[in-house]
Amino acid sequence: MRKIVLLIVVLFCLSNSYCQNRDVDSLSIGFKAKLFTVSEYGIADKDQILEDIENQKIKFLNTKYDNFIFIKVYFSQPFRIPGNRTQTLYRDCSYYLAYNTLDPTFYKLGGFNSVDIDSFFTALKANESSIFKDFGAKSEEIEEIDIHCLYDYYKMKKKKRFKKGFNCLDNCSKKTKTKITTYDGGRYSNKG
Repeated sequence: MRKIVLLIVVLFCLSNSYCQNRDVDSLSIGFKAKLFTVSEYGIADKDQILEDIENQKIKFLNTKYDNFIFIKVYFSQPFRIPGNRTQTLYRDCSYYLAYNTLDPTFYKLGGFNSVDIDSFFTALKANESSIFKDFGAKSEEIEEIDIHCLYDYYKMKKKKRFKKGFNCLDNCSKKTKTKITTYDGGRYSNKG
């Protein structure tokens, strides 16, 4: 009886530790996903950059896939220059990433100037029992992401891709225009 109780206590402690490690991992995965969006950030001190990145909103999307995490990063970073004189308006655009839990790799699926559709489907095929869980029904296998559109793009020849373009998810730099307001010595100027 004592051995059974001891075994239950040990298993409880291990499962509790495992759950805590999963929380830490999801925080790390979310933070790393946010880092992919800093290409338009500008220049600021490291504390300001870190604060802006930490304040970005993210959403872990529901999915039917077992070995992938899908993340939506809402673009909401201000554009800064030294002295914190310039910043952008918030953009109405989001970035979409996939994270492979078996081979810790991120794949850019939308919002970016370039996407990782080929490497994403290669990994998806290798790590999932099937890439379409409900093939006939065009169901939502990934919340907010049309996997069928991504797959159609993946199957296209390079020439057709170039001609048709990627239209499964928005490209944030093409969808929005950044308006910059600068304050210099008592005057405001707008650019953009």
